[in-house]
Amino acid sequence: MPPKNAPRFLDYRQRKLPLDVALSFGRPPIDNYTNNCNARDLILSGRVLVNNITERSCHRLVDRFDDAISVIDDTSATVPISVIDKPKYFICYKPRGVVCSRRRNEGIDREESVLISDWLAQVFHQAQNHYNHHHATIKTVGRLDEESEGMLLLTNDGSFNRLLCDPEFGLMKTYRVVVRGCGYNNLLAEATEQQNIQNANGDCVSNEKEEVAHEHIMKKRVSERIERANNLPTVTTDINGKETVHHFPFESCNVLDVGKLSSQHSSDDSYYALIDLVLCEGKRHAVRRICKNSQLRVCYLSRISVEGLLDDGQYYYYYDVVKPETIAGAHSNGFIPGGRHRDVVLNGELIPRSDHNDNNMMTTLMHSGQVVELRDCDVDRIFALRDSKTRINWSS
Repeated sequence: MPPKNAPRFLDYRQRKLPLDVALSFGRPPIDNYTNNCNARDLILSGRVLVNNITERSCHRLVDRFDDAISVIDDTSATVPISVIDKPKYFICYKPRGVVCSRRRNEGIDREESVLISDWLAQVFHQAQNHYNHHHATIKTVGRLDEESEGMLLLTNDGSFNRLLCDPEFGLMKTYRVVVRGCGYNNLLAEATEQQNIQNANGDCVSNEKEEVAHEHIMKKRVSERIERANNLPTVTTDINGKETVHHFPFESCNVLDVGKLSSQHSSDDSYYALIDLVLCEGKRHAVRRICKNSQLRVCYLSRISVEGLLDDGQYYYYYDVVKPETIAGAHSNGFIPGGRHRDVVLNGELIPRSDHNDNNMMTTLMHSGQVVELRDCDVDRIFALRDSKTRINWSS
């Protein structure tokens, strides 16, 4: 059985929906003829009619096609709602320099940073189509900090937004991180010692296989370092001396590449690692905190996949982003060294789904700054994930 106070998540694309939601998606928009009144205030004040009868319940289910809804404007005239639009869902590749909040953080965000609301307004204004009606109400689902980039969901569907931000939902997200650590010589010595032990035990292999095994040991050491450093909660103290306990759990840590750059001086004992971290909840800069706890400095951070929209072999459509595959590739494409190497914030662009065939899968490959509208089947998959995970939580 579900818990007594379990939140309800409705699919606002359906034919029947709550009256306050219908008003928020209605045309003409209520902001055009009311002065700073939201849908709930209009309903509670008796200014909304359903089939010519005053309705004061926000939760009244109305039919988007059969019910006649009208609003009494500020001049006491009755304005009919002609169309109830369906909510919009997008996925974007947020570039660095875009701030996912209502205002800039003085002293933290750089001066040339752009608010996500202004960035999206430019995107939809350039599109010059029916999206212009919706852009003001489209919000981000969760956040990425100003120096991070990657996949970010956008919607004007409040129920969908609450669903994905619900900590009980646990939607998994994968972050690709380039970090810089110290102690490369020690790391190299540990890998060499482990390799020598294996050789002494009679596990002799060719030079090529030995090099692969050596690299595998180094990756394992970096992974163990991250896991060991984040086993215990982190305690932080604010300026008033108040202590707060934080725990940043992650589902998995996969080190893809580790080593030094060819441009590094021989006396430089630092190294770079390319890592995929999978988290269900990424609040309070969790990825950066996880790396900091491990004494690793983040040079590059990108959210590269969101559960339900990635290629897991089950679905026909999926979304991918341009990302570094190796340390050398990250360096050659400007992802490292770290710091704010991109002085200009990339403009956004609303693009059609590319839908090119990749191994019998329909792939939309996204570059930084691009925005794509999701398909209904994409949104259906996320709602289906909610249902399956909720059943598991209730049964346990």
